Amino acid sequence: MKVLVTGAGGFVGEYLVRLLLEHKHQVVAMGVGNGEFLTVLKVPMYEVNILDYDAVLSCMKQEKPDAVVHLAAISNVPLSWNEPGLTIDVNIHGTVNVLEALTVVNPKAKFLNIGSSDEYGLAAKLGVPLTEDVLCQPQNPYAISKYCAEQMVLQLGKKNHMKVVHTRSFNHFGPGQAKGFVTSDFASQIAEIEKGIRRPIIKVGDLGAYRDFSFVSDVVTAYAALIECDVENGVYNICSGQARKVEEILETLVSLAKVKIDIEIDPEKFRPNDVPFFVGTCDKLKKATKWDSKYDFHKGLYEVLAYWRKHGMQ
Repeated sequence: MKVLVTGAGGFVGEYLVRLLLEHKHQVVAMGVGNGEFLTVLKVPMYEVNILDYDAVLSCMKQEKPDAVVHLAAISNVPLSWNEPGLTIDVNIHGTVNVLEALTVVNPKAKFLNIGSSDEYGLAAKLGVPLTEDVLCQPQNPYAISKYCAEQMVLQLGKKNHMKVVHTRSFNHFGPGQAKGFVTSDFASQIAEIEKGIRRPIIKVGDLGAYRDFSFVSDVVTAYAALIECDVENGVYNICSGQARKVEEILETLVSLAKVKIDIEIDPEKFRPNDVPFFVGTCDKLKKATKWDSKYDFHKGLYEVLAYWRKHGMQ
């Protein structure tokens, strides 16, 4: 099938595009910048801002995709607090633009909207693995915008009798992920310490939280499965279903370091954690697609550290 991927030039987008090509799909990319690898792979790239409906529609009319995977978004929580209006525009209005353009061009196509586990918010205070039926209580502009986009696309899909699926994707990591995320932040600091440009100390806040982490290749395999399989419209968690303590992640990465590194608690980084346990269940996804997480977690951490050792100074 022909699959159009928005936000294809980003971290997850590159892994997804490569996987779709391996699955023998025809891939078209839509996004703004960061698409050098697309040229190498000979994937058509449309430099389109999703807030420009006419441009999005023009791209859709030229390509007539059978499916769209909508990755493009503002996904940085601090930025969403600083720019709540822009976050709403991109994550809600932009998402609606993409779906409505697809509706005009090919109403029989499938629309896969990529959301976030952040939508659950304080619902995770239940302290149990979260199912898709749990009532969301988002607590920041990014999460709120994602939840609103979810509800918009599901209702528009229902109105127009389209195939619309939304994911609530939990933490994922891998080589190529930017700083600002747990594993990339820890690994990049270790790489800098090994090169002698940082003191052999990592200062941290609360390491006691439990989170649900998946390697990026497992995540994009789930996305591919959702567009390839005949699944019911609705919400699907993308997660490992395993609780990982943040402290365990740091200790594993430090154990891989080539030099001795001390871990120090920094009172300025220590903030009360409203949600100490944030883990999902992926039973619905497994039942619908036969998907399962396969990538070894510790191998993934090693690969992230190896990436920062190679690319940290670029």
